[in-house]
Amino acid sequence: MKVATSNPHRLTVPENVALSFFWFTSNMQWTALIIIVVPKVVLDMVGATHSGSDMSWLTALGALLASIIQPIVGAFSDRSRHRSGRRRPFMVIGVLGTATALILMGMARGFAVFLALYLVLELFSNLASAPYQALIPDVVLFEQRGVASGYMGLMSQAAIIGGVLIPTFFPIRTTFEILAVLQLVGLLVTIVGVPEVPLKTVSSKWSTAAFLRAFWISPKNYSDWWWVFLTRLLVMLGFSTLEYYLYYYLHFVQHLANPNPMLDQALIAVTLASLLSVLTAGWLSDRLRRRKMMVIAGGLVMGVAALGFVFTRSLTMVTVFALIFGLGYGTYLSTDWALAVDVLPATGAAAKDMGLWAISQTVAQTIATAIAGLFLTLTVVHWGNATAYRVLFVITFVYFLFGSFLVTRVRKVR
Repeated sequence: MKVATSNPHRLTVPENVALSFFWFTSNMQWTALIIIVVPKVVLDMVGATHSGSDMSWLTALGALLASIIQPIVGAFSDRSRHRSGRRRPFMVIGVLGTATALILMGMARGFAVFLALYLVLELFSNLASAPYQALIPDVVLFEQRGVASGYMGLMSQAAIIGGVLIPTFFPIRTTFEILAVLQLVGLLVTIVGVPEVPLKTVSSKWSTAAFLRAFWISPKNYSDWWWVFLTRLLVMLGFSTLEYYLYYYLHFVQHLANPNPMLDQALIAVTLASLLSVLTAGWLSDRLRRRKMMVIAGGLVMGVAALGFVFTRSLTMVTVFALIFGLGYGTYLSTDWALAVDVLPATGAAAKDMGLWAISQTVAQTIATAIAGLFLTLTVVHWGNATAYRVLFVITFVYFLFGSFLVTRVRKVR
Protein backbone atom coordinates (compact mmCIF):
# COMPACT_ATOMS: atom_id res chain seq x y z
CA MET A 1 0.00 0.00 0.00
CA LYS A 2 1.20 3.50 -0.80
CA VAL A 3 0.35 6.52 1.29
CA ALA A 4 0.44 9.99 -0.21
CA THR A 5 1.39 12.68 2.25
CA SER A 6 -0.46 15.65 0.85
CA ASN A 7 0.02 19.10 2.31
CA PRO A 8 -3.24 21.05 2.00
CA HIS A 9 -3.08 24.44 3.69
CA ARG A 10 -4.55 27.91 3.36
CA LEU A 11 -2.89 29.39 0.31
CA THR A 12 -1.68 32.96 0.16
CA VAL A 13 -2.21 35.11 -2.92
CA PRO A 14 1.36 34.45 -4.22
CA GLU A 15 0.85 30.71 -3.73
CA ASN A 16 -2.45 30.79 -5.62
CA VAL A 17 -0.75 32.70 -8.44
CA ALA A 18 2.14 30.21 -8.54
CA LEU A 19 -0.25 27.25 -8.50
CA SER A 20 -2.26 28.58 -11.42
CA PHE A 21 0.61 30.08 -13.43
CA PHE A 22 1.36 26.91 -15.38
CA TRP A 23 -2.32 26.91 -16.37
CA PHE A 24 -1.78 30.45 -17.69
CA THR A 25 1.10 29.57 -20.02
CA SER A 26 -0.48 26.28 -21.10
CA ASN A 27 -3.76 28.00 -21.99
CA MET A 28 -1.90 30.78 -23.77
CA GLN A 29 -0.26 28.13 -25.95
CA TRP A 30 -3.52 26.40 -26.84
CA THR A 31 -5.42 29.66 -27.35
CA ALA A 32 -2.84 30.88 -29.85
CA LEU A 33 -2.64 27.53 -31.64
CA ILE A 34 -6.29 26.52 -31.82
CA ILE A 35 -7.92 29.88 -32.45
CA ILE A 36 -5.41 31.52 -34.80
CA VAL A 37 -2.20 29.68 -35.68
CA VAL A 38 -3.38 26.16 -36.55
CA PRO A 39 -6.45 27.32 -38.57
CA LYS A 40 -4.24 29.74 -40.51
CA VAL A 41 -1.52 27.15 -41.17
CA VAL A 42 -4.08 24.55 -42.25
CA LEU A 43 -5.88 27.07 -44.48
CA ASP A 44 -2.57 28.02 -46.13
CA MET A 45 -1.57 24.39 -46.60
CA VAL A 46 -4.79 22.81 -47.91
CA GLY A 47 -6.94 25.71 -49.15
CA ALA A 48 -10.44 26.93 -48.30
CA THR A 49 -12.38 23.92 -49.58
CA HIS A 50 -10.72 21.38 -47.30
CA SER A 51 -9.63 23.61 -44.41
CA GLY A 52 -12.68 23.03 -42.21
CA SER A 53 -12.69 19.24 -42.53
CA ASP A 54 -8.89 18.86 -42.28
CA MET A 55 -8.83 21.12 -39.22
CA SER A 56 -11.54 18.94 -37.69
CA TRP A 57 -9.63 15.68 -38.15
CA LEU A 58 -6.37 17.18 -36.93
CA THR A 59 -7.90 18.44 -33.70
CA ALA A 60 -10.03 15.31 -33.25
CA LEU A 61 -6.96 13.05 -33.44
CA GLY A 62 -5.11 15.29 -31.01
CA ALA A 63 -7.98 15.29 -28.54
CA LEU A 64 -8.35 11.51 -28.80
CA LEU A 65 -4.65 11.10 -28.00
CA ALA A 66 -5.03 13.45 -25.02
CA SER A 67 -7.96 11.40 -23.73
CA ILE A 68 -5.78 8.30 -23.62
CA ILE A 69 -2.66 9.94 -22.20
CA GLN A 70 -4.08 11.95 -19.31
CA PRO A 71 -5.57 9.25 -17.05
CA ILE A 72 -2.70 6.81 -17.69
CA VAL A 73 0.03 9.34 -16.91
CA GLY A 74 -2.04 10.60 -13.98
CA ALA A 75 -2.23 7.09 -12.53
CA PHE A 76 1.54 6.65 -12.79
CA SER A 77 2.14 10.01 -11.12
CA ASP A 78 -0.17 8.96 -8.25
CA ARG A 79 2.20 6.03 -7.65
CA SER A 80 5.47 7.90 -8.27
CA ARG A 81 7.98 7.83 -5.41
CA HIS A 82 10.37 10.41 -6.87
CA ARG A 83 12.03 12.45 -4.13
CA SER A 84 11.08 15.75 -5.79
CA GLY A 85 7.38 14.84 -5.62
CA ARG A 86 4.79 12.89 -7.54
CA ARG A 87 3.88 15.57 -10.07
CA ARG A 88 7.07 17.48 -10.86
CA PRO A 89 9.09 14.85 -12.82
CA PHE A 90 6.23 14.31 -15.27
CA MET A 91 5.72 18.04 -15.67
CA VAL A 92 9.41 18.62 -16.44
CA ILE A 93 9.59 15.88 -19.09
CA GLY A 94 6.28 16.98 -20.59
CA VAL A 95 7.26 20.64 -20.88
CA LEU A 96 10.66 19.89 -22.41
CA GLY A 97 8.95 17.74 -25.05
CA THR A 98 6.27 20.39 -25.59
CA ALA A 99 8.83 23.14 -26.19
CA THR A 100 10.73 20.97 -28.67
CA ALA A 101 7.55 20.08 -30.59
CA LEU A 102 6.52 23.74 -30.81
CA ILE A 103 9.85 24.79 -32.30
CA LEU A 104 9.70 21.99 -34.89
CA MET A 105 6.09 22.89 -35.81
CA GLY A 106 7.28 26.37 -36.72
CA MET A 107 9.63 24.83 -39.30
CA ALA A 108 7.16 22.26 -40.72
CA ARG A 109 6.44 22.14 -44.43
CA GLY A 110 3.42 20.15 -45.61
CA PHE A 111 0.24 19.10 -43.83
CA ALA A 112 1.34 15.52 -43.06
CA VAL A 113 4.47 16.68 -41.21
CA PHE A 114 2.51 19.38 -39.39
CA LEU A 115 -0.12 16.84 -38.31
CA ALA A 116 2.53 14.45 -36.98
CA LEU A 117 4.19 17.22 -34.95
CA TYR A 118 0.82 18.36 -33.65
CA LEU A 119 0.23 14.87 -32.26
CA VAL A 120 3.69 14.88 -30.65
CA LEU A 121 2.78 18.22 -29.07
CA GLU A 122 -0.46 16.72 -27.69
CA LEU A 123 1.49 13.79 -26.27
CA PHE A 124 3.98 15.85 -24.30
CA SER A 125 1.59 18.64 -23.34
CA ASN A 126 -0.77 16.14 -21.73
CA LEU A 127 2.15 14.35 -20.10
CA ALA A 128 2.68 17.61 -18.20
CA SER A 129 -0.92 18.64 -17.61
CA ALA A 130 -2.22 15.30 -16.28
CA PRO A 131 -0.18 15.36 -13.04
CA TYR A 132 -0.46 19.14 -12.80
CA GLN A 133 -4.24 18.96 -12.49
CA ALA A 134 -3.87 16.97 -9.26
CA LEU A 135 -2.05 19.79 -7.49
CA ILE A 136 -5.34 21.47 -6.50
CA PRO A 137 -6.71 18.47 -4.58
CA ASP A 138 -3.15 17.88 -3.28
CA VAL A 139 -2.59 21.30 -1.72
CA VAL A 140 -5.88 23.26 -1.50
CA LEU A 141 -8.20 23.16 1.50
CA PHE A 142 -11.89 22.39 0.87
CA GLU A 143 -13.00 25.87 1.90
CA GLN A 144 -10.59 27.46 -0.61
CA ARG A 145 -11.42 25.35 -3.65
CA GLY A 146 -13.72 27.95 -5.14
CA VAL A 147 -11.06 30.65 -4.81
CA ALA A 148 -8.38 28.34 -6.25
CA SER A 149 -10.72 27.45 -9.11
CA GLY A 150 -11.29 31.17 -9.60
CA TYR A 151 -7.56 31.76 -9.96
CA MET A 152 -7.42 28.96 -12.54
CA GLY A 153 -10.26 30.66 -14.40
CA LEU A 154 -8.53 34.04 -14.10
CA MET A 155 -5.37 32.62 -15.63
CA SER A 156 -7.40 31.03 -18.42
CA GLN A 157 -8.85 34.43 -19.27
CA ALA A 158 -5.57 36.30 -19.04
CA ALA A 159 -4.10 33.65 -21.35
CA ILE A 160 -6.65 34.54 -24.03
CA ILE A 161 -5.21 38.03 -24.42
CA GLY A 162 -1.65 36.80 -24.76
CA GLY A 163 -2.75 33.90 -26.92
CA VAL A 164 -4.36 36.16 -29.52
CA LEU A 165 -1.86 39.03 -29.39
CA ILE A 166 1.31 36.97 -29.90
CA PRO A 167 0.34 35.57 -33.34
CA THR A 168 -1.10 38.96 -34.29
CA PHE A 169 2.20 40.80 -33.82
CA PHE A 170 4.69 38.06 -34.66
CA PRO A 171 5.13 35.78 -37.68
CA ILE A 172 4.13 32.13 -37.38
CA ARG A 173 7.60 30.70 -36.76
CA THR A 174 8.42 33.31 -34.11
CA THR A 175 5.05 32.63 -32.44
CA PHE A 176 5.94 28.96 -32.04
CA GLU A 177 9.31 29.91 -30.51
CA ILE A 178 7.74 32.38 -28.06
CA LEU A 179 5.17 29.79 -26.97
CA ALA A 180 7.98 27.28 -26.36
CA VAL A 181 9.80 29.71 -24.05
CA LEU A 182 6.58 30.53 -22.18
CA GLN A 183 6.01 26.83 -21.37
CA LEU A 184 9.43 26.70 -19.70
CA VAL A 185 8.68 29.86 -17.70
CA GLY A 186 5.29 28.54 -16.58
CA LEU A 187 6.85 25.26 -15.43
CA LEU A 188 9.54 27.05 -13.44
CA VAL A 189 7.12 29.38 -11.62
CA THR A 190 4.77 26.57 -10.58
CA ILE A 191 7.31 23.95 -9.46
CA VAL A 192 9.27 26.56 -7.48
CA GLY A 193 6.20 28.21 -5.96
CA VAL A 194 4.17 25.10 -5.05
CA PRO A 195 5.73 22.79 -2.43
CA GLU A 196 5.06 19.10 -3.00
CA VAL A 197 5.35 16.20 -0.57
CA PRO A 198 6.73 12.91 -2.00
CA LEU A 199 4.82 9.65 -1.75
CA LYS A 200 5.62 7.46 1.27
CA THR A 201 5.89 3.83 0.36
CA VAL A 202 4.70 1.05 2.66
CA SER A 203 4.80 -1.66 0.00
CA SER A 204 6.03 -1.51 -3.59
CA LYS A 205 4.11 -4.56 -4.83
CA TRP A 206 2.78 -4.02 -8.34
CA SER A 207 -0.48 -5.46 -9.61
CA THR A 208 -1.37 -4.87 -13.25
CA ALA A 209 -4.94 -6.03 -12.62
CA ALA A 210 -5.38 -3.58 -9.73
CA PHE A 211 -3.83 -0.78 -11.79
CA LEU A 212 -6.30 -1.36 -14.62
CA ARG A 213 -9.29 -1.77 -12.28
CA ALA A 214 -8.51 1.64 -10.78
CA PHE A 215 -9.61 3.31 -14.02
CA TRP A 216 -13.20 2.22 -13.44
CA ILE A 217 -15.31 4.66 -11.42
CA SER A 218 -18.57 3.01 -10.46
CA PRO A 219 -21.66 4.97 -11.61
CA LYS A 220 -23.56 3.39 -8.73
CA ASN A 221 -21.15 4.54 -6.04
CA TYR A 222 -20.06 7.79 -7.66
CA SER A 223 -23.05 8.95 -9.68
CA ASP A 224 -22.30 12.62 -8.96
CA TRP A 225 -18.86 12.27 -10.56
CA TRP A 226 -20.47 10.91 -13.71
CA TRP A 227 -23.08 13.66 -13.85
CA VAL A 228 -20.34 16.29 -13.51
CA PHE A 229 -18.39 14.49 -16.25
CA LEU A 230 -21.40 14.38 -18.59
CA THR A 231 -22.45 17.99 -18.05
CA ARG A 232 -18.92 19.25 -18.59
CA LEU A 233 -18.68 17.11 -21.72
CA LEU A 234 -21.77 18.81 -23.14
CA VAL A 235 -20.63 22.33 -22.23
CA MET A 236 -17.18 21.62 -23.69
CA LEU A 237 -18.82 20.40 -26.91
CA GLY A 238 -20.27 23.88 -27.27
CA PHE A 239 -17.10 25.66 -26.21
CA SER A 240 -14.85 23.57 -28.47
CA THR A 241 -17.07 24.19 -31.50
CA LEU A 242 -16.96 27.94 -30.94
CA GLU A 243 -13.23 27.92 -30.23
CA TYR A 244 -12.18 25.86 -33.23
CA TYR A 245 -14.45 27.53 -35.79
CA LEU A 246 -14.59 31.19 -34.72
CA TYR A 247 -11.82 32.05 -37.20
CA TYR A 248 -13.78 30.46 -40.05
CA TYR A 249 -17.05 32.00 -38.80
CA LEU A 250 -15.55 35.47 -39.12
CA HIS A 251 -14.05 34.63 -42.49
CA PHE A 252 -17.06 32.99 -44.14
CA VAL A 253 -20.09 34.39 -42.26
CA GLN A 254 -18.93 37.93 -41.52
CA HIS A 255 -16.94 38.02 -44.79
CA LEU A 256 -13.66 39.23 -43.29
CA ALA A 257 -10.69 38.55 -45.58
CA ASN A 258 -8.38 38.87 -42.55
CA PRO A 259 -10.26 37.78 -39.40
CA ASN A 260 -7.32 38.39 -37.03
CA PRO A 261 -8.13 41.98 -35.91
CA MET A 262 -11.80 41.15 -35.25
CA LEU A 263 -10.80 37.90 -33.62
CA ASP A 264 -8.50 39.81 -31.29
CA GLN A 265 -11.28 42.28 -30.47
CA ALA A 266 -13.82 39.53 -29.74
CA LEU A 267 -11.46 37.48 -27.58
CA ILE A 268 -10.30 40.51 -25.62
CA ALA A 269 -13.98 41.33 -25.01
CA VAL A 270 -14.50 37.76 -23.74
CA THR A 271 -11.50 38.14 -21.45
CA LEU A 272 -12.44 41.52 -20.00
CA ALA A 273 -16.01 40.43 -19.30
CA SER A 274 -14.91 37.17 -17.73
CA LEU A 275 -12.55 39.01 -15.39
CA LEU A 276 -15.64 40.66 -13.90
CA SER A 277 -17.12 37.30 -12.96
CA VAL A 278 -14.34 34.75 -12.56
CA LEU A 279 -12.98 35.54 -9.08
CA THR A 280 -16.30 36.85 -7.77
CA ALA A 281 -18.20 33.69 -8.69
CA GLY A 282 -15.49 31.45 -7.24
CA TRP A 283 -15.52 33.37 -3.96
CA LEU A 284 -19.32 33.31 -3.82
CA SER A 285 -19.40 29.56 -4.42
CA ASP A 286 -17.18 29.11 -1.34
CA ARG A 287 -19.22 31.52 0.78
CA LEU A 288 -22.68 30.34 -0.28
CA ARG A 289 -21.76 26.69 -1.00
CA ARG A 290 -23.70 27.01 -4.25
CA ARG A 291 -21.40 25.51 -6.87
CA LYS A 292 -24.19 24.10 -9.04
CA MET A 293 -26.02 27.41 -9.31
CA MET A 294 -22.89 29.13 -10.64
CA VAL A 295 -22.11 26.34 -13.13
CA ILE A 296 -25.69 26.35 -14.48
CA ALA A 297 -25.80 30.13 -14.82
CA GLY A 298 -22.46 30.24 -16.60
CA GLY A 299 -23.45 27.56 -19.10
CA LEU A 300 -26.78 29.18 -19.95
CA VAL A 301 -25.24 32.61 -20.51
CA MET A 302 -22.67 31.09 -22.88
CA GLY A 303 -25.50 29.40 -24.76
CA VAL A 304 -27.41 32.66 -25.22
CA ALA A 305 -24.27 34.33 -26.58
CA ALA A 306 -23.63 31.45 -29.01
CA LEU A 307 -27.18 31.83 -30.34
CA GLY A 308 -26.56 35.53 -30.80
CA PHE A 309 -23.67 34.84 -33.17
CA VAL A 310 -26.04 32.91 -35.41
CA PHE A 311 -28.37 35.79 -36.20
CA THR A 312 -26.19 38.88 -36.17
CA ARG A 313 -24.72 40.46 -39.28
CA SER A 314 -23.11 43.29 -37.33
CA LEU A 315 -19.49 43.21 -36.15
CA THR A 316 -20.51 45.49 -33.29
CA MET A 317 -23.00 42.88 -32.11
CA VAL A 318 -20.33 40.17 -32.45
CA THR A 319 -18.37 42.12 -29.84
CA VAL A 320 -21.46 42.52 -27.65
CA PHE A 321 -22.17 38.79 -27.73
CA ALA A 322 -18.49 38.16 -26.99
CA LEU A 323 -18.89 40.28 -23.83
CA ILE A 324 -21.97 38.27 -22.81
CA PHE A 325 -20.16 35.02 -23.50
CA GLY A 326 -17.26 36.22 -21.32
CA LEU A 327 -19.53 36.83 -18.34
CA GLY A 328 -20.86 33.29 -18.59
CA TYR A 329 -17.46 31.77 -19.30
CA GLY A 330 -15.87 33.40 -16.25
CA THR A 331 -18.71 32.23 -14.01
CA TYR A 332 -18.48 28.69 -15.36
CA LEU A 333 -14.69 28.46 -15.12
CA SER A 334 -14.57 29.80 -11.57
CA THR A 335 -16.69 26.94 -10.21
CA ASP A 336 -16.35 24.09 -12.70
CA TRP A 337 -12.96 22.93 -11.39
CA ALA A 338 -14.09 23.21 -7.76
CA LEU A 339 -17.23 21.16 -8.48
CA ALA A 340 -15.10 18.43 -10.05
CA VAL A 341 -12.76 18.29 -7.04
CA ASP A 342 -15.76 18.15 -4.67
CA VAL A 343 -17.07 14.95 -6.30
CA LEU A 344 -13.74 13.13 -6.69
CA PRO A 345 -13.78 9.55 -5.35
CA ALA A 346 -11.91 9.30 -2.05
CA THR A 347 -9.27 6.92 -3.45
CA GLY A 348 -6.07 8.92 -2.94
CA ALA A 349 -5.49 8.87 -6.73
CA ALA A 350 -6.24 12.48 -7.57
CA ALA A 351 -4.16 12.71 -10.76
CA LYS A 352 -5.75 9.59 -12.24
CA ASP A 353 -9.24 10.77 -11.31
CA MET A 354 -8.62 14.31 -12.58
CA GLY A 355 -7.15 12.80 -15.74
CA LEU A 356 -10.35 10.82 -16.24
CA TRP A 357 -12.38 13.97 -15.55
CA ALA A 358 -10.27 15.89 -18.08
CA ILE A 359 -11.40 13.42 -20.72
CA SER A 360 -14.71 15.30 -20.62
CA GLN A 361 -12.87 18.14 -22.38
CA THR A 362 -10.61 16.14 -24.68
CA VAL A 363 -13.40 13.77 -25.74
CA ALA A 364 -15.58 16.84 -26.27
CA GLN A 365 -12.92 18.24 -28.61
CA THR A 366 -12.83 14.95 -30.49
CA ILE A 367 -16.60 14.66 -30.74
CA ALA A 368 -17.16 18.36 -31.49
CA THR A 369 -14.63 18.48 -34.30
CA ALA A 370 -15.71 15.11 -35.71
CA ILE A 371 -19.36 16.19 -35.76
CA ALA A 372 -18.47 19.60 -37.15
CA GLY A 373 -16.15 18.11 -39.76
CA LEU A 374 -18.79 15.66 -40.97
CA PHE A 375 -21.49 18.35 -40.83
CA LEU A 376 -19.41 20.82 -42.83
CA THR A 377 -18.40 18.18 -45.37
CA LEU A 378 -22.07 17.34 -46.00
CA THR A 379 -23.51 20.88 -45.95
CA VAL A 380 -20.97 23.35 -47.32
CA VAL A 381 -21.31 22.07 -50.88
CA HIS A 382 -25.11 22.46 -50.74
CA TRP A 383 -25.70 25.45 -48.44
CA GLY A 384 -22.47 27.38 -48.82
CA ASN A 385 -20.03 28.26 -46.05
CA ALA A 386 -22.06 31.08 -44.46
CA THR A 387 -25.25 29.08 -43.84
CA ALA A 388 -23.34 25.97 -42.77
CA TYR A 389 -21.39 27.83 -40.09
CA ARG A 390 -24.50 29.60 -38.80
CA VAL A 391 -26.28 26.26 -38.34
CA LEU A 392 -23.17 24.84 -36.69
CA PHE A 393 -23.40 27.59 -34.06
CA VAL A 394 -27.07 26.71 -33.44
CA ILE A 395 -25.83 23.25 -32.51
CA THR A 396 -23.48 24.81 -29.95
CA PHE A 397 -26.47 26.45 -28.25
CA VAL A 398 -28.08 23.02 -27.84
CA TYR A 399 -24.89 21.68 -26.26
CA PHE A 400 -24.80 24.52 -23.72
CA LEU A 401 -28.51 24.17 -22.91
CA PHE A 402 -28.40 20.47 -22.07
CA GLY A 403 -25.02 20.75 -20.33
CA SER A 404 -26.43 23.37 -17.97
CA PHE A 405 -29.77 21.68 -17.32
CA LEU A 406 -28.26 18.30 -16.36
CA VAL A 407 -26.09 19.82 -13.60
CA THR A 408 -29.26 19.65 -11.48
CA ARG A 409 -28.74 15.86 -11.36
CA VAL A 410 -25.73 16.29 -9.06
CA ARG A 411 -27.08 15.48 -5.58
CA LYS A 412 -24.32 15.65 -2.97
CA VAL A 413 -23.04 19.13 -3.86
CA ARG A 414 -25.22 22.19 -3.55
